[in-house]
Amino acid sequence: MEKKGFSRNIIRFEQLFFLTLGVLIMAVAFYFFVIPSDIVTGGVTGLSQIIHRYFPGVPISYLAFGFSLIFLILAWLILGKREFFNSLYGSLLFPVCLWVLEQLVEGPAFQVADRLLVALYAGGLIGLGFGIVVHYGGTTGGTDIPIKILKKHTPLSLAVSVYLVDGLVILLGALTDRTSIGEGFIAALYALVIVILSGKVADSIVFGLQSKKAVHIVTRIPEIVKQNVFSLFSRGMTEIKGAGGFTGEAKTLLVMVIQNSEYHFVRQLILDADPEAFVYVTPASEIQGEWSSKEEVFTKDARRQRIKKNQKKL
Repeated sequence: MEKKGFSRNIIRFEQLFFLTLGVLIMAVAFYFFVIPSDIVTGGVTGLSQIIHRYFPGVPISYLAFGFSLIFLILAWLILGKREFFNSLYGSLLFPVCLWVLEQLVEGPAFQVADRLLVALYAGGLIGLGFGIVVHYGGTTGGTDIPIKILKKHTPLSLAVSVYLVDGLVILLGALTDRTSIGEGFIAALYALVIVILSGKVADSIVFGLQSKKAVHIVTRIPEIVKQNVFSLFSRGMTEIKGAGGFTGEAKTLLVMVIQNSEYHFVRQLILDADPEAFVYVTPASEIQGEWSSKEEVFTKDARRQRIKKNQKKL
């Protein structure tokens, strides 16, 4: 029992450490890149930037803290205690990190004149931080709360709710730009770059950098297809018996997961075995269970062996 309790404490400490690290990375990205460039990207920071334009004497960290408290109250009242406590740490930690940076570094430590570079740096860092937070089961709170409220009490999907809330903040940022509305919409374009890039980077952190594909093969001769593929690759394959929906002809669906770099070779092996096979490929992520990561090298000897086998068939 003591060992189990100790292990749980280690896991909780690890989770807390990486949640803090992820939020800190995001705060650094906003404080050193997004805020000095006056790019409103959505979320609590975006709302705080908009209000800061009218009340420049109030630090953005204070405004972010105020918005976070408002959203936490909404979470308690509408989403329940569980969602409130799940969002509590991330919601309060982010403005605290901003406040610490404001105390340590007065004003921007450096200026990046090119907004595109700002968008690239910020998008990469925000995606890295957010990916770490999500990977370790955390949440940054903030506008995630109104997004969840919309999803719960309206027919809107999660994706539409995200686009609606963050899109509205970005639009408000463009309309309230201190220079002109035209400049505001230019800044909004850079905000979209940050949002898209950060999403891609976060996906890489959460789902893994090594992308995999699920290959689906519909064939009349599954044994020959399997034999051909297994001759070069040590991969598991699931076999599902079925029939053509239109013809009623008996067919077999073979499913296997491979690395992106392996698809060209696997495709050729399938076509060599069954030129009439129907093949479609989908992205595969969050793979669990046994999956062989061993790659067979596609050597000259292997090619020669395959050619000899094909010649014998002919």
